[in-house]
Amino acid sequence: MLSAAFSFAEGTPSSRWFCLFCASENTGPVCTLCGRIRGIWCCATCGAENLTASCRSCGASRESSLKTQAADGNPLSAWPAVRVLSDEGAAEGIMALGRYYALGLMVPQDTVMALSCWQMAGTMGYAPAWLALAKLYDEGTLVSRDYRKAMEYYRKAADLNDPEAVWCLGTFYEEGFAVRQDFEKAMACYRQAADLGFADSWMSIAHCYDQGIGADRDEALALEYYEKAASLGSHLAYDYLGYRYMSGDRVPEDSARGIDYYMKAAELGNSRSMYALGYAYEHGEGVRRDLSEAARWYELAALAGRIDAAEALNRLLNEP
Repeated sequence: MLSAAFSFAEGTPSSRWFCLFCASENTGPVCTLCGRIRGIWCCATCGAENLTASCRSCGASRESSLKTQAADGNPLSAWPAVRVLSDEGAAEGIMALGRYYALGLMVPQDTVMALSCWQMAGTMGYAPAWLALAKLYDEGTLVSRDYRKAMEYYRKAADLNDPEAVWCLGTFYEEGFAVRQDFEKAMACYRQAADLGFADSWMSIAHCYDQGIGADRDEALALEYYEKAASLGSHLAYDYLGYRYMSGDRVPEDSARGIDYYMKAAELGNSRSMYALGYAYEHGEGVRRDLSEAARWYELAALAGRIDAAEALNRLLNEP
């Protein structure tokens, strides 16, 4: 079935459409706000404007371009694509619309509508929607914390092979949230999530061997799995290994290696490692003392949301 965005070009305009440039609602052939004709979309890959189902310049599909735009971190840039995709019934668009309702961006804040959007996207087989609902109830965000509901939604996402949801189920079994504590089931979930490509799950497996949870304690094997998690891109693993080697916690102290791990974690966005690097440069631990570099890392950590880093930066800049 042709989407509303293509119907004008096909000569069968429907009564209502949303502009992909300004997100305004229209009923005629031309957007009353920005003046573009119905059906025009801008390729997220190369920037060319098009009317057909694929980009005339680079060949990218309209669908993939809209999904890329909808995933843009800037809510203003993403909004036109979110509005169009949700209007066309795309699960990704409906889920994204739920976020706008949850936060009150571009639409009035409405928790009921946000939950409804995520439920709808989930029933369409979109695992990230079930995962989002599970996290809401797990963390008590927007709704009252309810581990049983969280477990229910994690299971729905896990049934669709969402690796993070499978890992979360493992944490519930390990901690005994909403289910009877079962270390063997926890380990089984962690291994399944790891097999599905969830790098952080290798950290959980390592932790289990480190502490003898659901497996015989084996510190050497635990370290191997921490390294594996890091090699697969787990910023948590890089950060943890940085701490281990900087402190000499059950490994030979190796500041150079610790700094290297902190750097890799920071490159992946880990704010704790950013703070640790600021501290290292401020005090000359594992690196040459450099207050300018310390300030730079404290600032990056603060921008990533760490209050302690903002306080350290303020102290550093105001020291006599």
